[in-house]
Amino acid sequence: MKVPGLSRLARRIKEFRFRRQGGTRFSQDFHHPVLVEGLRGHQAASDISDHLSTLFFFAVAAKPRLIVELGTRGGESTRVLLSAAAVAGATMLSVDIDDCAGLDLPYRERWHFVKGDDVAFGRDEFASWCAGRGIEPRVDVLFIDTSHLYEHTKQEIAVWAPFLSANGVMIFHDTNMRRGIYARLDQSIATNGWDNDRGVIRAVEELLGKRYDENRFFTDVANGFLVLHHPHCSGLTVLKKLPAR
Repeated sequence: MKVPGLSRLARRIKEFRFRRQGGTRFSQDFHHPVLVEGLRGHQAASDISDHLSTLFFFAVAAKPRLIVELGTRGGESTRVLLSAAAVAGATMLSVDIDDCAGLDLPYRERWHFVKGDDVAFGRDEFASWCAGRGIEPRVDVLFIDTSHLYEHTKQEIAVWAPFLSANGVMIFHDTNMRRGIYARLDQSIATNGWDNDRGVIRAVEELLGKRYDENRFFTDVANGFLVLHHPHCSGLTVLKKLPAR
């Protein structure tokens, strides 16, 4: 005959061991040699480090010809997207208001950098920039990680979303900043310094015509996009364009 008290005790002991052995903490491994090389020496914990594998996955899955990154900063996401470009044989363009052209990056032969306002460049110069290089102005992967402000993000979507290819994907970082602090999957926490008043996720919500709780994992289909949201590490939201019926 089973003794309920002993069964509960055994379960609690298993749970305690599971936690002590790190069962509730998750780290990240990189396996593809191109990505491993791309990230060599640049794998420190950051506000985007948990999302690097996700970026690589969706960028490669898009079978891109052109990847566009808005916001470069220290080049952490740039390294991942350039690795995806190397795997896919794609071209990559980064736009940042600061001069990031001197970054030491892998696969630079696939990289173009433009210093300037990303909204103005997209509106006034992107099409001619592509024409001058024999590139079709169709973006297969669009990664946005810039000011994190609502009005700016709205303008970025308005200008750049029309360039998205038929099966393209838009990826937004910093879609969960309202508490000014974030957690990683290894249970470490850090501050992102400010509350952006839901700037990025609010602009995404307006595009999709939905209201979400960005502190929860979720997926959805809305306004022609397949939606995936990760709330950890300042939040990452993926919008995969669905073919028109």
